Amino acid sequence: MIDMDLDTIAAFSTPPGESGLAVLRISGPLAASICDRLFVASSSRFKKPSAMEGYTLAHGYWGSIDEVVLACFRAPYSYTGEDVYEISCHGGQAIRQAVLDSVLAAGARAAGPGEFSRRAFFNGKMDLTAAEAVMDMIGAQAEKQAQVAYRQLTGGVSRVIHERTDHLYGALARLEMLLDWDEEEERPEDRELLVHELEHSEHELRLLADSFAGGRIIREGLAVVIAGSPNVGKSSILNALSGRDRAIVSNIPGTTRDTVEIDLTLNGYLVHLTDTAGLAIDSQDPIEREGIMRAENALRAADLVLWVLSPPLPPEDERLQEETRIERCLEEGKELLLILGKDDLRPTLPAEEDPAYYAAERFPDLPTLTWSDRSEDDLHRLKEILVRFIEGGILSFTEETLSVTSHEQVKSHGEGHSHGMLTHARHKVAVDRAVELVGRARADLQAGLSFDLVAISLKEALTELSTITGEDVSETLIEKIFSRFCIGK
Repeated sequence: MIDMDLDTIAAFSTPPGESGLAVLRISGPLAASICDRLFVASSSRFKKPSAMEGYTLAHGYWGSIDEVVLACFRAPYSYTGEDVYEISCHGGQAIRQAVLDSVLAAGARAAGPGEFSRRAFFNGKMDLTAAEAVMDMIGAQAEKQAQVAYRQLTGGVSRVIHERTDHLYGALARLEMLLDWDEEEERPEDRELLVHELEHSEHELRLLADSFAGGRIIREGLAVVIAGSPNVGKSSILNALSGRDRAIVSNIPGTTRDTVEIDLTLNGYLVHLTDTAGLAIDSQDPIEREGIMRAENALRAADLVLWVLSPPLPPEDERLQEETRIERCLEEGKELLLILGKDDLRPTLPAEEDPAYYAAERFPDLPTLTWSDRSEDDLHRLKEILVRFIEGGILSFTEETLSVTSHEQVKSHGEGHSHGMLTHARHKVAVDRAVELVGRARADLQAGLSFDLVAISLKEALTELSTITGEDVSETLIEKIFSRFCIGK
């Protein structure tokens, strides 16, 4: 491990490239002396850097390189918990490099990825959930992503974890007290009270674990794949949702030979939308075969599949192949919405060619949506269904349920509820393990096993939960988490 008492680091916190301004951050014990050597105040009313008080600015010159503004943040109230200075210089590449080179020559070293946040963690300025939220804030592309990251940054997840651990510590303290008693002093009501407490803890932890399904989608974005046979109108749906002609549309089957991917936001949520090649059967065209393979890969990664059925329905052999693919998606646990395309043609179709009639007969339990490229109402309904799926995690709907307010829907995935929301797989794994251990402790109590065995399970559960906030975590995991950060943060 780096000896942070002797080490001073520096890096630009603004991204590379030309810009009006760039900000270089210096943190560590030599930060003040480096600034004393290289910064010249523009007037006597500014103190030398080492004499500056926290959260003050000084205008001046950085060596013979540039006109800058110097900001001072004193320990322990800075981002890292150390003395931190920030140099705001002009953002040209030559100036940026010259300023950084001067700082490194004066005794600092170049910071690695996430090293400022890593120091903040070790100095008690943030826990691991807040550190992870820093990168989530930086990477947020949509409003809801930023909101969830901000709640985590300001301690939302930590508070919930501490509430759950406090409850378990209370049960463990009661258990430790009972361990001090003689066996003949044990009363049935003591064991029953502990069982009740652990049932409550298990329930609350399970709610927290269940929140990950929606939390992951909000943090990562909803992966929606549009699939179906060739020439059913998949690209038209992608273009309608994106609001622009992103995919080529024609009446020629096989126009889309590769996946077409776009990102869009709906009601502040990020959606990854993928249009796929038509899933033909037994194609001998190597390009078409590659497109079909990529479509199959996209289906495996999807959170939600929009399967398009449009007239004319394919021949029976192709239809059976399509049914097999739909059934495979359902067996893999995929959520699937049947979109009955080209709805404006339905009045002219006989029943055997009507996708709605076919869907009702072959897949009566799957939700369906009629679709016409000419209908703004259909587009509005589809967008509303996607938002509802993100917020509520379900596709079962009627026209009436689409009017449920967003505030109510969001709560169904955990936002605004006391059990909180998990957005990171690491947190989910730890909470799942804690649920298992608390359940084991509760079962052992009910089976009349010794309090010693029950205490072991509770202590292991507490250890699992403490890894989430970083109170009991390996150096390897810390390095792994902070290595994903950008340099300068």
